[in-house]
Amino acid sequence: MKVETLKSVILVILIGFSLLLTVALWNYQPEYESEGDEERLIEETTIGGEELDMAGIVRPKQFVFHRDGAHYSFEDKEDVSLTYSEMKNWTLSNFVSTENTGIPSDQDFMAEVIFPTNIPAQAIPQLFSLDNSDIEPPSGQFNRIFVTFNEDENGAELLFTSDQASSTSFRATINNDDADQLQSSMNNEELLSEQILFAGDEEKRIFIPKDKVALQVDSVDSQEIGILPLRNELFDGSPVVRERSASTTEQRLTDYSRRLEVLGSGNRLEYTKLTSNTNSDVQTALSSFDLLESSLNFVNTHEGWTDPFQLTSLNPSRSLVEYHMYFNDLPLLNSSDDLHKIEVEYDGEEEQRYVRPLRDFDASFPGSGREEELPSGETVSSFLQDSRQYNMNVIEDIQVGYSLVQQSSSYEVYDLKPAWFVLENGNWKEIKEISSGEVGEQANAMGTN
Repeated sequence: MKVETLKSVILVILIGFSLLLTVALWNYQPEYESEGDEERLIEETTIGGEELDMAGIVRPKQFVFHRDGAHYSFEDKEDVSLTYSEMKNWTLSNFVSTENTGIPSDQDFMAEVIFPTNIPAQAIPQLFSLDNSDIEPPSGQFNRIFVTFNEDENGAELLFTSDQASSTSFRATINNDDADQLQSSMNNEELLSEQILFAGDEEKRIFIPKDKVALQVDSVDSQEIGILPLRNELFDGSPVVRERSASTTEQRLTDYSRRLEVLGSGNRLEYTKLTSNTNSDVQTALSSFDLLESSLNFVNTHEGWTDPFQLTSLNPSRSLVEYHMYFNDLPLLNSSDDLHKIEVEYDGEEEQRYVRPLRDFDASFPGSGREEELPSGETVSSFLQDSRQYNMNVIEDIQVGYSLVQQSSSYEVYDLKPAWFVLENGNWKEIKEISSGEVGEQANAMGTN
């Protein structure tokens, strides 16, 4: 064989091996890379919180037990959660719609379950068990459940109603065992503290503790929530332009139709859709139930319930839902940079605005061991009625809650400071003018004006 022919054969063989090697490299994907990709995909689309159902995010703020003209509530807020957990196991029978006739007339022995906002009646089958699964989800809303006990018959009657007179109410009954369970709590004096009706206003029906309130001053540790999973979820694969501000902790991401900002020294996210969702002049807003369900499912998509959050405001007219963080079964009602709440606002059926904390809190941090005594409800009531700084007509609620305050010595540790708060025009404000050290003088001074 000639040398030139041999060289040609060898060259053809080498080219063939090269082609086979190339094809093999193209088709080769080691198993560990595939598993790694799956893990990376999960890590980059969730932030490590929980997924919740409607029963896990909706709960009452207060049980009020009416007996012989006096009013009582659980002294320990944990008993609110425990009693409501028992309520969710009740089976409701004879469920029917009815006219809103207001508060039941017989208040000598009655329980009142108060929710922080109006709950769509369509949610009732998801919050309670119904003996007839064929019942159509009703339309309407409620923010109170009145429980009246039958003396001559077994069980009790429930009235789901709203303080909006035009709203439809709903009636149902529960069996004797369920009624006895609630009555047992109602008659346990060790669990209860007396309440007063603020300003005697039977329409607003704001009940606050009559006596002073002593609460533990606790601390919570925290860790940063990474922005990458939220960026991937909210922009959904869209090419993103990233712009850094002067601060190393604050940034802005945009694809010109949506904007994601990291604010508050890197502690808060604010996402905004910059373009309108409507292609016509008619805007279709979500119903109250769809608004609640959509916001719940949206936060679930990235496992966004990183802390104990509860529904606190459902506003269909603004297409806005708010969830507040809770610790020790008390709401967090104030913090710098609004780290204590989640807000979801809608444009049609799409999320228009999303605000949430970028810190994940851990309540297991050792507390101070110190209790703080807050002024009595009677003192707070007198102060608010006499003060010129508060308008009685716009006060919607009064509640004891926490302010979340960052420790000066630690970037990651926050103090939970108990305080009195008042809700005016949808905004919670700490009653800073009244403190345990000045309460007597303040009240007396205001009373002499």
